[in-house]
Amino acid sequence: MDRIWTAFLIGVIGAAITLSAYTQTLISTTQCVTLGLVVLLLGLLVREGLISL
Repeated sequence: MDRIWTAFLIGVIGAAITLSAYTQTLISTTQCVTLGLVVLLLGLLVREGLISL
């Protein structure tokens, strides 16, 4: 899978984590939003070629 599709899938996962912050009960809302944003940032770094997976 190429870099763009990998970054897209990471971004979708990050968005899903961020949007699920208010419906899940495993971790606090703030932790869930933070985790989602970190995953989105990882997707951006993959897309820009700074990190390769």
